[in-house]
Amino acid sequence: MSDILKNNRILLYFYELFSTFVLYYAVDTLFYLERGISSSEYILFVVVTFVIQLLFELPSGVLADKYGKKKILIFSQIFFLIATIIFIYSCNFLMFILGTIVMALQKCFSTGIVNSLLYESLDNKLNFNKCLFIKNVMSYGAYMLAMPLGGFIAEKFGIVYTYYFSLIPAIISISLLFFIKSSKDQNNRLSISKWQIIKNGFSEINKNKLLKNIILINGMLLAVIKLVEESHPDYSINIGISEFGIGIYTALILLFCIMGNFIGTKINSNYVKTFILMNPIIVGIFIIILGFLNNKYGILFLLLYYLFSESFDIIIVSIIHHNISSKSRVTIESITSIIQCLIGIILGFCTSIFLEFFKINVVYIILGIILIIYCLIINIHYAYKKN
Repeated sequence: MSDILKNNRILLYFYELFSTFVLYYAVDTLFYLERGISSSEYILFVVVTFVIQLLFELPSGVLADKYGKKKILIFSQIFFLIATIIFIYSCNFLMFILGTIVMALQKCFSTGIVNSLLYESLDNKLNFNKCLFIKNVMSYGAYMLAMPLGGFIAEKFGIVYTYYFSLIPAIISISLLFFIKSSKDQNNRLSISKWQIIKNGFSEINKNKLLKNIILINGMLLAVIKLVEESHPDYSINIGISEFGIGIYTALILLFCIMGNFIGTKINSNYVKTFILMNPIIVGIFIIILGFLNNKYGILFLLLYYLFSESFDIIIVSIIHHNISSKSRVTIESITSIIQCLIGIILGFCTSIFLEFFKINVVYIILGIILIIYCLIINIHYAYKKN
């Protein structure tokens, strides 16, 4: 069994490598603009994504916990292939919405599964941080290679070719999943009802104040980051950075993500709570500075906030998995994603409206202020409840 679990981990690492080697992520926003989608319209794609995730995150998490994580992960990659093909042929807003819906389903059916499989493959659960770091290095390393290559292909041959070439690693990633072996524990879960899995998930979150607090903070942080990620190519074009330049600094973003993950694994346990509470506020300050500068120097602060957001993320994932049972492991990650979706829907609609009246840099200032105020309120509430 030990050899099987080790092989599973290796396969999952390479799955992360190929499933995240997506060339068009470097220029997808520019692809929307090229095909006639406005800035306020493509922000609505983020809202649609959050709505679909809100509806399907919990059911997909329960299905994974009950019927097998590998099967659901295979379905998620099939959704990715379908969504990519839809995007290739999209020529109007409704077709892009359809592609966005299918891609959102892909996100729903993959949430938390790799993390869960990695955790269950460990004899010593204290090594989970190390596994997360390796997984994220593979993922971000793939992004890092894909971003400048995607920018180069887009500039030399056309943005649509980044979508065609992204199908190849996606097919390889699906093939790898068929070699993953299910554990005995996974095969015994059919006796647990779907309602028991959901009830257990909410119960485990509710009885842990710190877990509940960090899930609320994490939801707002990820929602704001998602909106910035979707719009920073638009910001970059406005300040004179080319498609290839966007690919280059996006690759640097991934390098900073790896560094952030490494920092997260090295935070002393005595300072973890303080780090969790202060980290999103620092990210909010960097986003505000990015908006105020509105020039090429602002990209430095875009890079820096990934140091903090990614170190925050690896700590959060570790805390969640160390404080929950295997019975609802994927379901609880789905619940955390639902919180992000609820916040993201509200913020996404607001951002779309803001973009009708303000430039993208001004919207960044607004998002940064919202993130800071929200996190301060959650932190004060947590301190009050603790006392």
